[in-house]
Amino acid sequence: MPAINLMVWRGDQAIFSNRNSNDFNVMKRRLQILLGVLFSLGAIIFLFRGIEIGVLAVEMSKFNYWSIIPFAILETLSLWARGMRWRVLLEEKVSGPRLFWITNISYYLSNILPLRIGELGRVYLVTRNSDVTGMQALSTAVLERMFDVVTVFIMLFLVLPFVPDHGLVTSVSYVIVGGVIVVIIGLFAVARNRKSVAKIVGLITRRLGTKFGAWINEGFEKFFESIDLVRGRRVLLASVWCIVVWVFSVLATYYLLLNFSPGQQLYEGVFVTALLALGIALPSVPASVGIWEASAVAALAVLGVNRETALAFAIVLHLIVFIKMAILGVVGLYLEGENLNDLVLQAKRLIKSMRS
Repeated sequence: MPAINLMVWRGDQAIFSNRNSNDFNVMKRRLQILLGVLFSLGAIIFLFRGIEIGVLAVEMSKFNYWSIIPFAILETLSLWARGMRWRVLLEEKVSGPRLFWITNISYYLSNILPLRIGELGRVYLVTRNSDVTGMQALSTAVLERMFDVVTVFIMLFLVLPFVPDHGLVTSVSYVIVGGVIVVIIGLFAVARNRKSVAKIVGLITRRLGTKFGAWINEGFEKFFESIDLVRGRRVLLASVWCIVVWVFSVLATYYLLLNFSPGQQLYEGVFVTALLALGIALPSVPASVGIWEASAVAALAVLGVNRETALAFAIVLHLIVFIKMAILGVVGLYLEGENLNDLVLQAKRLIKSMRS
């Protein structure tokens, strides 16, 4: 995300500040990309150490490709539920079908472009031809991710008693989910009392210069005003849709897992889905190549599944999801009347306009 250009006092200083900001922005993006490459490369090395390619090929050949149909249906229903959840958070300002396609476009962009640009893309798209403001789109997107984190860790808590050797996972899970819940409660508390908090923020931002301070104050007000709109019934409905999202996701993963390791229990499907969701949140190259497979293999290793079988499952799962996202993403772009280059450009312009 582009850094803020600080226009301070004199013209020559403004140019210097702008140049430094741009240089820092470029360096930051390069470091993020490099970190993602290193994570993915490390995951790939981990995956193929000690793997017998012949056994891996045999395991992949056992897959019943007719199983793609029910898996794709379940996975698509999960994405549809994501669109409906976002619709609730956006006060029904955008139709469910359109949000479904925007969600698919977002995942498609993140699968083929670095730095998870799909998140910016969906923020921009949802503001087109609607009453949704950029800040409302951004704040609700943040809330969505927090709902997901809490739900995933609740899933882990429910199944960890059945999973062997889970001591460290349990400890880390409690810390993270506790932290996220505190953040969510804090966001809503600040939103409800934003005028009082804004005064404190204003006192702090005075030291940052008139323009920069005004930008922070306005952004603070708009962001938390959007958060404050999500309360009571909307929080409850969003939570219900969040459960629906992950139920379909778990069923899809579990159904595919049974093709490679028959006899697995449903709780094992929940465990794999949760660790996969957490794993692909790490920095990586586009589409989480390497990280995706390593997360699935690590989860299945805990469950006693051999590495070749686990890797075969992970590769097939990833390929199906990638191809399905590409197809639905391209269809979504067509329905939105957009193309990749223009969409990325407009998304970046929207973020810059929100900062100016």
